[in-house]
Amino acid sequence: MHCKWIVSLVFGVGVLASASAQSWSTAYESGLKSLKSAKWADARKSFMMAKSARPEDSSSATTLPGPVSNRRQWRDGAAYSPNFLMAYASYKLGMTQSGAEQKTTLGQAASEFEALVSKKQVSREAVVMLNSIYSKLGMTEKQNALVSKAAGASFRVDTAALSAEDIAAVTPGKSGGAGIVQTFKAADLTSPYGTYSATGANTAGPVGYLPKKYALIVANSESKLPGGGLAHAAEDARLVRDALSSSAGYDPANVEVVINATSAQVMKTAQALASRMPEDGTLFFFFTGNGTNIDGRDWLAGVDTEIAGDTGSMVSKTELFKPFAQKGVSIFSFFQVERKANRGRFFGTEDATFGRISQMQATSQGETIYSIFRGGKTVGIFADALVTVFNELHSNQIPITEFGWQVFYKIRRGSTGNDGGGSLQVPSLPVLQLLSSNARF
Repeated sequence: MHCKWIVSLVFGVGVLASASAQSWSTAYESGLKSLKSAKWADARKSFMMAKSARPEDSSSATTLPGPVSNRRQWRDGAAYSPNFLMAYASYKLGMTQSGAEQKTTLGQAASEFEALVSKKQVSREAVVMLNSIYSKLGMTEKQNALVSKAAGASFRVDTAALSAEDIAAVTPGKSGGAGIVQTFKAADLTSPYGTYSATGANTAGPVGYLPKKYALIVANSESKLPGGGLAHAAEDARLVRDALSSSAGYDPANVEVVINATSAQVMKTAQALASRMPEDGTLFFFFTGNGTNIDGRDWLAGVDTEIAGDTGSMVSKTELFKPFAQKGVSIFSFFQVERKANRGRFFGTEDATFGRISQMQATSQGETIYSIFRGGKTVGIFADALVTVFNELHSNQIPITEFGWQVFYKIRRGSTGNDGGGSLQVPSLPVLQLLSSNARF
């Protein structure tokens, strides 16, 4: 009788523990699903429910209830991060909003990230999200104060439902901290696939051309969409084309430039260029114009696009990349596109599912495109930063992540110094698919 009572008690405790685990894990996993579907408000509610059953974030793996002889870890040892992901959901929601509503939502997210930092739960992800919020809200002093926290960011959070762009943004630099610019030496750029030209803006003459490097530049300054024109697009294309040939090792004969094109013309040019390219070549792709994300897919608008949701007059980013990827080409793409929310989604959030592809956006999610005067002409800030970095590095074998960081800081600081920065336009870092962080282009 006594033994039966003990067995019954142990069984009862096990059932209660299992029920408790189920209450937070079910809500948590529902939150992950909502994040992946860009349902930010629903995700926040789910993580709040998980938090009410299990309040504190944990960097360590969670061992599920069960017999000692058969210990199991929840979600293969993932971190438990309801507080972090609750704040992340607010951050993503805020980036889709504007005005006072955006300020309130991002302020809430900042307070929640700050609470985690104050509890010594300093993750690279929290630091990067705070940096983005401070930049958006113009909190320069707080933004500069983050530098000291970045170096010690070691708390592990659950990144399963973070966007590829946000994951790329937390890639640490060689100095080991989130958001710290990387540096490289000339020796780092030696490659068996081509020659290296010494870095430095004052290097005389163009760098050596590499025969496997090609480029496609699409610039649409005209648009039939309301407020859709990007007047400086054609000038951006000219500057980028010249920098590729003089400072990055692209033979002008291998650089195609399309100005004010329809979607059909863009696709035809891409297919023709892909047919010319060798196997395992390198493609630099630059698009400046209008783009949108519709039902999870990225689309580039042609000059004939009159209705924002008319994909029949747009180019699918995936279809544009396909003829290159099918030849084993490594694609390094750069998009100077406004990223306004479309039903909670942004251009640039469609992940690559095939091929070796790098994608870098001119702005963070929800932000617009800004310009600057250069040589008496208006140029896009992103295009100007690309050109400046090409000219400074002056190499035909540039590591993509290093390039991304250099462009990031050129825009943040406006080429005016080495610290801080207050630009309203903050580019993303390259999102890589089957490419290493030091892949050359």
